[in-house]
Amino acid sequence: MRLIFWGLVVVAIGYAAYSGMIAAWQWVAVNTAVDEVISQAGIEAVPAAEVKSRVMTAINEAGVPLRDRDVSVSRGADRSVTVAITWTVPVIVVKGESVLALPLSVQRASR
Repeated sequence: MRLIFWGLVVVAIGYAAYSGMIAAWQWVAVNTAVDEVISQAGIEAVPAAEVKSRVMTAINEAGVPLRDRDVSVSRGADRSVTVAITWTVPVIVVKGESVLALPLSVQRASR
């Protein structure tokens, strides 16, 4: 009985580590993609819809599946561009529904 218990504990710890690594990889990929788009010269002159399109393209090319509603682009009073992205990484999925998910977010502004 002890062997089964400790086996389940090891499997649970392994799965938690795997889920954490997937979440970390997605956060790094999204962060890098947003930084690449925001750091481009003249980004302040590009319309917000085009910036959002560029960000979505870069993120999807990185392999992170995000929806259009996960990305928000806004302009500041000083013509800066702010990109805010919020999404979740499912950890436990039952019958196609996410029961437990890790929330992640990235927010960057142009200078």
